[in-house]
Amino acid sequence: MKGKLLFLILVFVCSYTSTIAQKSKGSTQKSHAEKMGYARTNKYWGPGTYYAFAPGTPRVKMVNNQETAMRDLTGIAQDDCITELGKQGFVAIAPKETEKWYNENKSKDKKFYYSSDKSYILWPHIADLYMSSKNGYTPYAVTGVARYVLVPREDTVKVREMIWQYLRDLNDLKVILSSFTSTFKKADPKAYPIEQAGASGWTSMRAGSFLLRMVNGKPSGVWARNEDIVRRTIAKPEFQLRVLGMETDFWYGLTVKLMKEGYVFYYEVLASTMNTLEPGSNWTAKHKEMVMVFNTGEKMDKDAVAQYKKAPLPPVLEDLDKLLHIKM
Repeated sequence: MKGKLLFLILVFVCSYTSTIAQKSKGSTQKSHAEKMGYARTNKYWGPGTYYAFAPGTPRVKMVNNQETAMRDLTGIAQDDCITELGKQGFVAIAPKETEKWYNENKSKDKKFYYSSDKSYILWPHIADLYMSSKNGYTPYAVTGVARYVLVPREDTVKVREMIWQYLRDLNDLKVILSSFTSTFKKADPKAYPIEQAGASGWTSMRAGSFLLRMVNGKPSGVWARNEDIVRRTIAKPEFQLRVLGMETDFWYGLTVKLMKEGYVFYYEVLASTMNTLEPGSNWTAKHKEMVMVFNTGEKMDKDAVAQYKKAPLPPVLEDLDKLLHIKM
């Protein structure tokens, strides 16, 4: 997902006007990480290295949801992360006790944690920050966080609501939604009613999916709401749905798979600048690149909306807020 996401951004992308954290006189609203008092005292944090204090201001929102809670665990030292997880009641899972639905390759290197109520499983991505090595010491930090949730096969109503809640969360964060797609093993994209949802950007997601199908030997345009397509196909064998989005320094992703154990939700937040560093590059340069991509995405959205309003199908550009609050 990491490698492809940057290219997906350049497809029809969409975002909404940013809501920057409210500022009061003499003070700025703090993030969850700052409120929880993370010990960012490591000498390798700061200007010229990684995350929140360098090189400028990552475009992040202080919305209180599960995605920001995961985001606040990124960019901190490995030891600080483990300490914070302990404070929040997470319990480490022994490698021999991991299950295939959240550890498909049975890796013994990944470290998973149960939440305090065991409602989900957390997996911090720990990486060596070789670009910040100094005096022979290389720091280890969290470059991304994933969580897994298992929903029973028969509870498709809950599955649909969780998917739409994720879209609401991304909308609240005002990220660029680069992709929304769903399919299943034997889906026929030309079948009617449409069996496969495929949309790029908020613009297309508002309307649904527009495809061509053959009618009496001639191609005919077909349009359908994505929520209708998902509702129709969600119980099909090997159903899979993906949502991808970004901020200037973070990527967001949700994958929903129907496995034998049930519906597996895989949520991920990646500190994109930290994950895209290459030998010879630095934090500042990568941050500027991501800002440029984000700004390009916003412009493309405005252009797409303008063109979409002129299109014959569908006749009305639906309001996203209303659409996201429709119960599936």
